[in-house]
Amino acid sequence: MHQDSGENAQVVRAVGQIGGLTLLSRIAGLGRDMVIGSVFGAGLAADAFFVAFRIPNLLRRLVGEGATDAAFVPVLTPYLARRPRAASRMIRAFFGTGLGLLFVLTGLGICFAAPITRLFAPGFTGDKLLLTTDLTRVMFVYLFCVGGAALATGVLHALRHFTAPAFAPALFNAAVILSVLGLSAHMAEPVMSLAYGVVLGGVCQLLWQLPALVRHRVSLRLSWQPGHPALRRMGRLLLPLVFGTGIFQLNQIISTLLASLLADGSVACLWYASRLFEFPVGIFVVALSTAALPSLATQAGQRDWAGMQESLGFALRLVNVVTLPAAVGLAVLATPVTTLLFFRGAFSAQDVVVTATTLQALAPGLWAVAATRQVTACLYALGDTRTPVWGGAVALVVKIGASLVLMGGISLPGETNWLAQGVAAVSGMLSMQNWGVVGLAAATSLAALANLGCQAVRLSRRFPAFPWHQWAVSLLWSGLASVGMLIVLWWFVGQVDWLGPAGSRLSRLGSLGGAILIGLGSFVVLVWPGGKAELRALLGLLPQRLLGFLPQFLQPRQ
Repeated sequence: MHQDSGENAQVVRAVGQIGGLTLLSRIAGLGRDMVIGSVFGAGLAADAFFVAFRIPNLLRRLVGEGATDAAFVPVLTPYLARRPRAASRMIRAFFGTGLGLLFVLTGLGICFAAPITRLFAPGFTGDKLLLTTDLTRVMFVYLFCVGGAALATGVLHALRHFTAPAFAPALFNAAVILSVLGLSAHMAEPVMSLAYGVVLGGVCQLLWQLPALVRHRVSLRLSWQPGHPALRRMGRLLLPLVFGTGIFQLNQIISTLLASLLADGSVACLWYASRLFEFPVGIFVVALSTAALPSLATQAGQRDWAGMQESLGFALRLVNVVTLPAAVGLAVLATPVTTLLFFRGAFSAQDVVVTATTLQALAPGLWAVAATRQVTACLYALGDTRTPVWGGAVALVVKIGASLVLMGGISLPGETNWLAQGVAAVSGMLSMQNWGVVGLAAATSLAALANLGCQAVRLSRRFPAFPWHQWAVSLLWSGLASVGMLIVLWWFVGQVDWLGPAGSRLSRLGSLGGAILIGLGSFVVLVWPGGKAELRALLGLLPQRLLGFLPQFLQPRQ
């Protein structure tokens, strides 16, 4: 038990390290989106960019992050523990083979940008389609750069070095912001400045992590060895990882595809809402799963099943305490947050309403996405890649079916392709609500719940002694406290006219800050009787100098 507590403490420390730097990156990301919204709004150009960006970004997340974090870490960990020299050769083969495959994917993407764009945005026609294709062709270069950065991230995570990878996205956001502000006014097609900024950001992410690799004495020599035993094992894991780890990204692509069939601005509003949704996911959820994976992999290698159950149960209880109130906050504060971040320049009041409503439909899925990430990491550490595939397949079916039911009828111009016409015909037969892009967001939440359900059932069979009772008690207390927080926030937010002419931006910012503090305070008070251990663990993430100001009963236990 002492060893399990040590692993939990190590995970918590790593979560704090990753989460703090990721918070900085996410704040920079919000700044980036604010700049994009102010300059390009939620119109044709923004739609074109967000579709073009999603295409290489999907491949980056599936082939890059999915393979490195969920497959490479469990494969490399035993090498590092038992065969350091073999681990060095494996890393060289990993970099050489991975970069070679990324080079091929990048070249294919540039050559076939036009048909790829028509596939992912069947509702785009004319100038909008041509602009999206041009943007896609440029941003496929980003795939190679950021894919290389993802390979470096996988190695550093296996070595339990988290700071450089966690900070790298902040450089990406800075590059995009500077490109938009510095180039957009001087280009014939201003939105192309975004594409160039994305490529520059990918280069920065890759170069930033190289010194950290050198400090860990990782050789940067490349070796083309696709037949390396460890790479063959990773290759066997890759296809399941695409469906398991990448199911959320696949759902986003489907949402973008369907949103391209709706009115102009639908893709952009969905993007802005998704970015706000991913803010708590990026700060805590990704940090927790990233930090827990090496510990789970080590425990699996030692066949410490009791330790794995304890580590996973601890992670899932933290998910309850963090994501349930975060989901309530996202839903109730959707309009205030969207207004303060985006309501300026080309971003209209109608764009605020659509984006905020879309965010409210995404919010219920936050807890399911967070819990699924932890369960998936545990299954991968156990070598179970089939369960995430089945969960992902079920979620995909739920996503598509619910989207067609909820998005409503589609009106298409005559020149759209066969895919757009087929989707429009099926949607016309199945449609029960006319929620548009909000229906796509609601379908995403339903798919996340379906994915979690499938994986949790399988996990309960692998771990019959899993501490479900402790988890259920944590869920109950967090749920009840979140309901109380919802009531308090709903009343407070209703006292302010967020979109009206009265009141300055500064006063509304103060009101939003007050709402967050009141909501957070009410949640802590309500959840405290049943969530002391989880809250103290989370408070342990704070810097030591801040802990001294906390009341004694809130102090984390050593």
